[in-house]
Amino acid sequence: MWTASFLLLLVALVGAGIYEWAGKSLQVHLPLILAFGGAFLIGLIFNHLVPETYALGAHAGWFVLFGFMFQGVLEFLSQGIEHGHVHLHGSKDGDAKTPWGIVISLCLHALIESMPLTESNGHHGHDHHHGHVHASGVEELDMALFFGLVLHKFPVALVLMGMLNAFGMSALGRWTVMVAFGLMPFFGMAIYEGLVHSGASWAEQVPLIAGGVLIGILLHISTTILFETGDGHRFNRNKLLVTLAGLALAMLTTGH
Repeated sequence: MWTASFLLLLVALVGAGIYEWAGKSLQVHLPLILAFGGAFLIGLIFNHLVPETYALGAHAGWFVLFGFMFQGVLEFLSQGIEHGHVHLHGSKDGDAKTPWGIVISLCLHALIESMPLTESNGHHGHDHHHGHVHASGVEELDMALFFGLVLHKFPVALVLMGMLNAFGMSALGRWTVMVAFGLMPFFGMAIYEGLVHSGASWAEQVPLIAGGVLIGILLHISTTILFETGDGHRFNRNKLLVTLAGLALAMLTTGH
């Protein structure tokens, strides 16, 4: 958990740093970066997350639907920053208020989507699941999901840093927000582990609930990315190529 948390924090900070260094020149390539990550998430969902989560219980679909709709609520608050389509009207004249609702929504999204990333051995009675690498004698790390979150978190960090800059926030304030955003996966994984080991009668349902909600959230984001990135919401040649590349990488990463 510690290693995964540190790496995801590093991804957020690197994304923010790259925006500070070359943000404007990267904006033209952002739709392709997003399309690659969205395609990878689609492959991850159907080749990895869906089979494993639905194997945990017959009611997984209810939590998938909840996650899908909940992400819609988060995007209403965040104005679509999760998939790079935020349209804001800030200024650096001191009269623009920082959209804290967007920041809080994005942090909540990052916390929830990282919850199933680490799993305790035998937490649902299936130690044979694929794609999990032992990080210690106690926990396993879902490497396929981890890679998907890396591909998703990097462009979001770029967009978030750009938004904070557009609203005239100081450098110290921007980097403080980015550190908080980068730490959300740690808190998500810690909460997940705490719930799984709580000893409560419903603790064994936590993996099913978290997995279903995660599928719904990522399905909402990935489909929105693929259908909205690019001019006129069309699939041009470059977008088609990066989409196929993202799907191919997902198949290789999650292959059993």
